[in-house]
Amino acid sequence: MTKEEILDLCGNAAKEAQIRDDVCSRSTLIGLKEYFDFIPEELIRASTSLCGGAGASSGSCGTYTCGLLAVGLKYNAPLSEELEDPSKADIASEKFMAFRDKYLKEMGTTLCPELQKQIFGRSYIFTKPEDCEIYFKITDHNEKCAEVVEKATRLCAEFLLEN
Repeated sequence: MTKEEILDLCGNAAKEAQIRDDVCSRSTLIGLKEYFDFIPEELIRASTSLCGGAGASSGSCGTYTCGLLAVGLKYNAPLSEELEDPSKADIASEKFMAFRDKYLKEMGTTLCPELQKQIFGRSYIFTKPEDCEIYFKITDHNEKCAEVVEKATRLCAEFLLEN
């Protein structure tokens, strides 16, 4: 399988999951799991809580936080190993910061409301009931967010392949 085929596989699966489920965080990991078998089902299940900007708090985008989880699963040493060799924590930090920088360069921000501005022309603060009501009345919001999910999943997959 070529790199481009892997990116298409992951990106398309994530996009389809987002359109179907409207859960950006989980959709990202569903897409990544299409190729990267180190992602456990338990993590996918738990990741639902990170949608809407980290628990519907309008913080960091679920695609970013779940990309970090995938990076952490691949590069972070088990705690017992890190305690024996603290330099392993430095390697993990380098990886997640490199992913952060790649995400920022490609997406322009890690924040859900800022990404919303890019695709909807305004942000929606999910801790405000009136914003939630307006947002969920946008009939194609899941499809518009799917574009972000697909792009971010491809970005993360590429990072995991290159590193």
